[in-house]
Amino acid sequence: RRGEDLLREQSCAFHSRFKQTFPRIRNQSEVKVAKAALSNLLGGITYFYGPGLQWNANRTEIQETEPYELFTDVPSRSTFPRGFLWDSGFHNLLIHRWDRRLSLEIIRNWAQRVDPLGWIAREQIPGEEARSKVPPPYRAQDPRYANPPSMLLPILALATQAENSDS
Repeated sequence: RRGEDLLREQSCAFHSRFKQTFPRIRNQSEVKVAKAALSNLLGGITYFYGPGLQWNANRTEIQETEPYELFTDVPSRSTFPRGFLWDSGFHNLLIHRWDRRLSLEIIRNWAQRVDPLGWIAREQIPGEEARSKVPPPYRAQDPRYANPPSMLLPILALATQAENSDS
């Protein structure tokens, strides 16, 4: 098959799936904006790998963590190309409607970031490439600070979705 045909086929599949997934959006200008927003959100899903930086408990020294993986959405590929816990909770309210498994994989990756005390760093900046996009004063995460548990919102939505599909 030619590339143009494949592109046309995938484009039609996207538009059809969008209409099925979000049937309440009918105004064409709203549909256009919603498709662009969804495409940018999905296009910003990124895989990171490497060590992070974290302040020690006394905030006297920055320590490098063990390398880790993170598969997550990002608020902005160009401006904020790193994982933000707070944002990801809200992003996954939309992602789970589009692709339940994809959302579950992102949530699972964030859940693996919980430390023994139950803390998750607000920002995940693993590896040199991710760090290079963050001003130095903001690279190390401080265990004294946490975000509200916005990740519970998509977890509850997924549970409700599963419950409704069982009945």
